[in-house]
Amino acid sequence: MNLLKNKKGQTSLEFSMVLLVIVLLSVVSIYNFLNDNFDEEDKTINKIEVGVTKAVSFVNSRVNGTYVKYSISYLGMSYNKNKTNISIYIRNGSSVNLYTKNFINSTIYNDQNINYSKYKINIYYVD
Repeated sequence: MNLLKNKKGQTSLEFSMVLLVIVLLSVVSIYNFLNDNFDEEDKTINKIEVGVTKAVSFVNSRVNGTYVKYSISYLGMSYNKNKTNISIYIRNGSSVNLYTKNFINSTIYNDQNINYSKYKINIYYVD
């Protein structure tokens, strides 16, 4: 009877190893696919979008002394053909002071390590 229990454990270990190999191959395949199909500009656009959503969340949480009377929301972005001039659209119900505007801009550039000299980001506030 002990012999039968040991075989079940061996089968479970082998199954776990096969499953681990399948998961590892899947992750490597997805990584290679994403790396081959997205260039540096696409990755930077994604980083900018992450930075904007993070900055808007910080402002709405009143981090670092930022203050808005009503919460702001990120509407989207547009960019030119070579993806170096980027326009970001934010909706706000009240005026945004200069400190908050600078905080959003610096969070995008500094937090996501965006190159100041290559990418020009303009933030537009829509009522």
